[in-house]
Amino acid sequence: MTEGYHQIPGLLVPQVARAQEHLERRGATLPVAALRVLAREVILRVSRSESPVALPPDLPGNAAIEHLCDALLSQDDTAAADLVQSARLDGMSADTIYHAYLAEAARRLGTRWDRDEATAAEVILAAGRIYAILRDLRSVFLAERLTAPPGAEAVFASVPGEVHGIGATIAADTMRRKGWDISLRLGLGHDALVAEITRMQPAMLGLSASLPSMTFATARLIVALRIRCPHIWILVAGQIVGHDPDIARIVDADASAATMDEAAALLEGHLADLTQLAIRRM
Repeated sequence: MTEGYHQIPGLLVPQVARAQEHLERRGATLPVAALRVLAREVILRVSRSESPVALPPDLPGNAAIEHLCDALLSQDDTAAADLVQSARLDGMSADTIYHAYLAEAARRLGTRWDRDEATAAEVILAAGRIYAILRDLRSVFLAERLTAPPGAEAVFASVPGEVHGIGATIAADTMRRKGWDISLRLGLGHDALVAEITRMQPAMLGLSASLPSMTFATARLIVALRIRCPHIWILVAGQIVGHDPDIARIVDADASAATMDEAAALLEGHLADLTQLAIRRM
């Protein structure tokens, strides 16, 4: 592995650490190129985010953005998260943190990377920290978004590269017979599927994959979706679960299901949780 990468604590947490652990059990390692791909995924997706609402005029200034950039690249694992937490306590909304504070920091990190002002190892670490911060803010994004009890609806999709769409199709038909409104997306490439899910902004997403070789594609997709849809709940299903029952933890999904009955129960359980949360907020 390229010098310096072994010193990155946690790398792109949690996916990379978990994927590395998963591979090491099989006598393999994660290529450096994969780390770069995941880091680019975070930096580019965050930096290109656009707020769905008008942001307030009191946005973070240049000094604050630079301070956050430096913290993301520093040796202190908690420095950037502490700055974001302080901004939250000062009243900054989740949308402003995402679309103005973190997004502008991500743009500057990308520029530093392109100009060789920050090493790839440093930016990979910074990307992991951004991902972790957004992951920690997930409940905030969900609470700000959930203004009424949700309907029984979800998107089902095949992981890019999956050639067998029959499982997702059968699952969609099964849930429709249970009264669910299921949108099905099959055969889309990575960027196209991320764009489509971002446009739809579903509360729940079911991803279908078959082979263990699709683990990285699944993890990469979930990285992108967690960035663009911070509130989303993700279920992984299909034969990949039978190959590795720990797949949800490895790719940072919320749940996994080896059977249709398990998938239905998990979807219905999460819908009940969302309904209770919405009722408490009303």
